Amino acid sequence: MSTPSAAEALARLRHELAHPPFHAVLRPQALEADPATGRVAVRLPYRPDFGRAAGSGHVHGGVIAALIDLTAHAAVAVQTQRMAPTIDLRIDYLRPAPAGDLIARGHTLQLGRTIARTDVEVVDAADGRVVAVGRGTFSVHVPSPKE
Repeated sequence: MSTPSAAEALARLRHELAHPPFHAVLRPQALEADPATGRVAVRLPYRPDFGRAAGSGHVHGGVIAALIDLTAHAAVAVQTQRMAPTIDLRIDYLRPAPAGDLIARGHTLQLGRTIARTDVEVVDAADGRVVAVGRGTFSVHVPSPKE
């Protein structure tokens, strides 16, 4: 299987982000995809439904967690060209995310035969301040026909 170009990887990522029903709620937008390095960028357009509490002016942590998970998965998927189920996900919330668009940038740290590890940084799109970071572990094991 040949490695797709960055343009092909971005087109596929855009298609894949539009597919899961849960993503219809989030509406993530693929901005960048580099299959050679496993680097991706995803924008999450703000919606009032994402609020932490009525009138809080901040994004709910669960929305940020979902953004980190889908971005980390995308980093692995652009390299492997297939789905990679989440094994573990760790998130550190560094400051409240203000009500506004968020951008997640992820990259693959390690891509092995059975697992992959990724890092993701989420920033406020308006000022670039980091609001959360995450690290994910994903299954990339492809069972042999005998398994």
